[in-house]
Amino acid sequence: MNLFERRRFLKKANLLDLTPVRLHEFEVDEVTGKVVILVKKFKNVQFAHFALGRHSPVIRIKLDETGSEVWKIIDGVSNVAALLDHLKTRWSDNPEKTSELEKRLAGFLSIMYDNRYISFREIV
Repeated sequence: MNLFERRRFLKKANLLDLTPVRLHEFEVDEVTGKVVILVKKFKNVQFAHFALGRHSPVIRIKLDETGSEVWKIIDGVSNVAALLDHLKTRWSDNPEKTSELEKRLAGFLSIMYDNRYISFREIV
């Protein structure tokens, strides 16, 4: 699918039925438990060595607590509705986090999709 077809598909699709898939490697900070997404700067390894020298070949995207929790449970099998249920049960004792959780999750996934950190199995 090209860009326009994907956007058209996403506008018509129900977000809760879509299955998010991670597109990048990540690591978890041992102290804080927060996720750091590792985005490669270059696809060509030889060019990366030439262009970067001693610099890091990856860009490190640090997520907050909520974003880290969502990123960890994205497994490429569970749809957004299952992720939402998991988050609601995980934070059932914290009403601040569960208020407007659907909007926050939709916004987070939209940002992650727009920045090409995730895709959806139904689109690929």
